[in-house]
Amino acid sequence: MTERYLGSIISPSPVEPSDSLSNATASGVWNIHDPLIFGQAGDWPDPTNVPNNAFFAVGTGNAVEKVIMNTTGDATDFADLTSDNRGKAGFGNDIYGFYCGGQGTDVIDRLTFATGGTATDFGNLTKATSDSAGYGNNVRGLIIGGDRPNPSDDMTVIEYITIQTTGNATDFGDLGTGSKDMGSNAAGGNTTRCVFTEVGTDAHSPINNITYITVATSGGGTDFGDTTVARDNVAAVNNSTRLVFGGGDTGDEVQSNVMDYVTIASTGNGTDFGDLTSARFDFGSASSSTKGLFAGGTTGGASSNRKNIIDFITIASTGNATDFGDLTLSMDRVSGASDSNLASQNEADFAPAAIGLIAGANPTGNAAGMRTTIQYINIASSGDAVMFGDLTQGSLNGSGVGSSTRAVFGIGATGGTDITSGETISNAMEFSTFSTKGKATDFGDLGRINGSFTGSSNSTIGLFAGGFHNASLPYVSYDFIDQITIASAGNATDHGDLTQARRGAGGVSNTTTAIFGGGYSSQAGALSNIIDSVAFASSGNATDFGDLTSARQYVAGASSSTRGVFAGGQQNVIDYITMSSAGNATDFGDLTASRTYAGSLSDKTSGVFSGGIENNTTIDVITIASTGNASDFGDMLYGAQYANTTASNSHGGL
Repeated sequence: MTERYLGSIISPSPVEPSDSLSNATASGVWNIHDPLIFGQAGDWPDPTNVPNNAFFAVGTGNAVEKVIMNTTGDATDFADLTSDNRGKAGFGNDIYGFYCGGQGTDVIDRLTFATGGTATDFGNLTKATSDSAGYGNNVRGLIIGGDRPNPSDDMTVIEYITIQTTGNATDFGDLGTGSKDMGSNAAGGNTTRCVFTEVGTDAHSPINNITYITVATSGGGTDFGDTTVARDNVAAVNNSTRLVFGGGDTGDEVQSNVMDYVTIASTGNGTDFGDLTSARFDFGSASSSTKGLFAGGTTGGASSNRKNIIDFITIASTGNATDFGDLTLSMDRVSGASDSNLASQNEADFAPAAIGLIAGANPTGNAAGMRTTIQYINIASSGDAVMFGDLTQGSLNGSGVGSSTRAVFGIGATGGTDITSGETISNAMEFSTFSTKGKATDFGDLGRINGSFTGSSNSTIGLFAGGFHNASLPYVSYDFIDQITIASAGNATDHGDLTQARRGAGGVSNTTTAIFGGGYSSQAGALSNIIDSVAFASSGNATDFGDLTSARQYVAGASSSTRGVFAGGQQNVIDYITMSSAGNATDFGDLTASRTYAGSLSDKTSGVFSGGIENNTTIDVITIASTGNASDFGDMLYGAQYANTTASNSHGGL
């Protein structure tokens, strides 16, 4: 028998992977022939076959089952919720699944898709409910109608949660009519619009109303059109343009196999799509960008009528559903969520010329509550921050650098109990491509674990300077400057040292020079007003540039091609320097309020300062070429006390 390599192991009888590598990872060292062999079979990960997963909370007990959507096959046990699953409203983004209410409870469970295990408590609904419809994008999750305690007009309630912020649901608005038996997945849509069927206040007495709401704007529903058949307890799937309603109860537990579709962006009546493999109601659903799944359900009455079947459709093509596989048990009142429906979770098109990214941070300063969220703003146009994607881990007290195409984030703190008493510090870096929303990707490691460092970059080189290490309190400041090549993932290398070890400096740049101002030196035991400069092109230590107008730490920096601006730092002061000429900083004006740990972004014309301990929901803007006080730019998605992990594609170093 001919020996061959498999995963760097020479063996006459190698053991093939038990699962498709498209559904796992290709870690380890592989012979060059193996990717070819597996790729020809569609089993080697690439952008076309990375896993898309659906997670179904089965209708009895607390189990969550998983299926891999870009294949066919049976579900497998994956995780557990904190309470019985029957009738929970289900939805998710690419990181979390949410399962809300069910069987008379008001609990909101949050499940982390990457790890499984047992879900954690997110908060509570305003009132216990079951058979509500759930829907979410990357910003908000909606819980619509459902069977609530008396009075019956409570069935008109729409609630929402902010996905990145744990806490209780808040009133969103009201339906035109009460909807008792919505179905856990009876809603679908795109990033801006949620579409669903209203079903009436009496059990098994459906109506055929289709309603929509604008996700970003609280308020009541608006008439969309009618389904072809009146029914309740339906399930819905969607891609970026089309939503398909499937099955349901047409009255007195008379089940339907009908599927209708609508175009999400317009209004109008439903059109026949095809038929499910089996008529049923009370089932769950989940969508990827191309495929829709319908799982479980019942034909009514006895438990023997419950189904374990999973149907699938290709959402873009009308036609009858096809068998996908089976749940582990026959179940009704199933709730579904997906990690891969980008139609709902990310905006399909955006292209601001000057984009700024704000990664991680949190509303409270508690390191245990850090966000993975990456927000973005169009620097050239005032407005609120919008969802961009997620880091793979929470980040706080990090920093970012950017070229015209790529943002690289030094993560900083990844956990801990409280900023003042000790954090868990990382040396990780992650990157995002400005043109593509979604999850950040591992870049490499800094030279050491580090927090409260600052970043500066030109078109090719990023420098991370200073910071601290918390192996033991009090914190010990660093003077190190780490260097990366932004276009090439990999570990940082040593560039040189600052003139003074310190944390919490601000960074600015032009095409040739990185400049770092302010900070706090634990060795000196004092705030710093020092401004250092260092050349990008050659490794070496920083040299003295001048002084800020006052000593301060946790400063935010922004720059045009000629001028650098240092803002905040436990003050509302803004200073500026002319980067081509060493010298002391000059007063520029004031922020709208003091900002500490604020983020900063620039596009050569405007400097933008986001978040901070004192004023953590707002964003300020200045015109860099002039002097004067900052004005309001917009608001963050959530309060961000430590919003200093930022990067833009258009700053003065480019």
